[in-house]
Amino acid sequence: MSDNLSESAIAASTDQHWDTVEAVTEYTMFEDALRYPWNGENKLETLLIGGLLVLLGVFLIPILFVYGYLIRVVRQTAVGNAVEPPAFSDWGDLLVDGVVGFVISLVYFLVPAIVVSVGTLLFVVPVTVVGSGAGDGSGGFFAAGGVLVGLTVVALSLLLTVAAAYLLPAAVAAFARTGRSGAAFSVSTLRPIVTDKEYATAWVVAVAVTLLAQILGGAVSATGIGVVLVPFISFYGNVSGAYAIGRGVSNLDFESATEDDAAASQPAV
Repeated sequence: MSDNLSESAIAASTDQHWDTVEAVTEYTMFEDALRYPWNGENKLETLLIGGLLVLLGVFLIPILFVYGYLIRVVRQTAVGNAVEPPAFSDWGDLLVDGVVGFVISLVYFLVPAIVVSVGTLLFVVPVTVVGSGAGDGSGGFFAAGGVLVGLTVVALSLLLTVAAAYLLPAAVAAFARTGRSGAAFSVSTLRPIVTDKEYATAWVVAVAVTLLAQILGGAVSATGIGVVLVPFISFYGNVSGAYAIGRGVSNLDFESATEDDAAASQPAV
């Protein structure tokens, strides 16, 4: 009896220890992510360029350079170079990476967008039927069924959106590490990433710093004149998030996954 109690106490103590370690790790990564964009001698120049590109993002091309830069941050951090952010250089490479990253983002959020559209259609059409005043009673039944289906589809779309939001950084990291756009959609490459506890922690940190940047940006923009700072705050938060994702995948082996993909693509003899 006493041995069982001792084992239970040890197990509980061990679980509590690892919970504490995980909490400390998450806090440390969060703190490092917040500090990362402010490291280095060229930090002001980098933040200025990035903020201006975000400000001009309505013209699409500038935001592609931002996408490319964030991929560069993930790539550099993932290979262990996490001391300071990279510089804005090799603009051609930034643009190419940005285009690939933009396409990856579109693909991952295309399915949720389609489901949302279908859900909206299924919700609006029954409401229109009810509003048209169908008097035989069948209109109300049809409308109720359509609304129920529409709400179900909307709920499903929300789940798909969360799933896409979790998978997308992993896909971007896979592309950043391997240099292959196909890696962003490879199950064998993505599986070890999305099931890794360190990536999950990094994803939470990335979401937290991004939300913090949005909240700060909203507070600053409320002052009126502070609205000009919002693009720079947004860029700062995105760089912090990219750092967290790169750090979250830094211990994963992408070479073996790449070799598995290459072997699977070989025709059978």
